Amino acid sequence: MKVKPFVFPVLYICLILALILGLYSTSLILKDDSNESLKDVNYVSSVILGDVVPVINVDVTVSNPYVEESVKIARYYYNLEDDVDRQKESIVYYNNTYMPNTGIDYTNAENFEVVSILDGTVIDIREDELLGKIVEVKHENELVSSYAGLGEISVQKGETITQGMKIGTSGTNKINETLGNHLHLEIYQNGVNVDPLKIIGQKVSELQNQN
Repeated sequence: MKVKPFVFPVLYICLILALILGLYSTSLILKDDSNESLKDVNYVSSVILGDVVPVINVDVTVSNPYVEESVKIARYYYNLEDDVDRQKESIVYYNNTYMPNTGIDYTNAENFEVVSILDGTVIDIREDELLGKIVEVKHENELVSSYAGLGEISVQKGETITQGMKIGTSGTNKINETLGNHLHLEIYQNGVNVDPLKIIGQKVSELQNQN
């Protein structure tokens, strides 16, 4: 059978059209798939970044002023609402006078590292006749921590320190001489002396709610 001359051009054109249509259909499918896979993607623009407001991590917890597990409380802060037995453990006797303890006294058989309970700035370093060497640190939320009776001091006035950073070592002082090696910690909130145990272990966000 003899094929007519015009058959080949027609077949050739049909093949080209089929190929073009196939490629076009494939591109549509890929485009749809691509859109489907990207529909849940969130994009960040410079405008969004420009609107971001920095925040403080309010979930930081106030830590103990020491790291050694062997450190114990020898004398508590004096609270009027405490029972009689606890109040007896919160009295300081010095120079024939009984006085309420205005902080917490931590003791250990050996000298221990004293660390900052929160990030802050060292606002004062001094030596008191009764309380010995003292370092005061100012924190967020109008908190000030005072570390007294230190043996050695590892920071400088004006220095910015972080939570858990070494402030010095435990030592002795005259007013609590019977305790031997210890740390006397006092905490002030809004300028008022408060029980350290009501601050330590609390989240910063909770302290903010108290203001």
